[in-house]
Amino acid sequence: MIITKKSIPRRTLLRGVGATVALPLLDAMIPAATAAVRTPARPVRRLGFVFIPMGCDETRWRPPEQDRLEEFSPILRPLAPHRDKVSVVSGLELRNAYPGTHATSNAAFLSAARAKRTESSDYY
Repeated sequence: MIITKKSIPRRTLLRGVGATVALPLLDAMIPAATAAVRTPARPVRRLGFVFIPMGCDETRWRPPEQDRLEEFSPILRPLAPHRDKVSVVSGLELRNAYPGTHATSNAAFLSAARAKRTESSDYY
């Protein structure tokens, strides 16, 4: 290691540390009541999946009609105020999970890839 006699001026160091400490406070500069559309931040996109491995009463989950969501099922009713932003996809089947055990159907949920059967440390 080569050590030189060069040093950083104290004021330069303090300015750098001050800027670093102030960065997290930038979020606080936007008033809390400001609409998200009027802020420089882009709206957050969200995606949620619901998987019920042991099954359920589908009539309580699925909307009564297809196409547009005019009426919500009992479980989905809290989402009614957001009806223009909600899509319900149902009736899908994971054929790659058959024939198999309970674990293979769970493993295929989001990837639809058949799980590799293993009884040792040869999993990946």
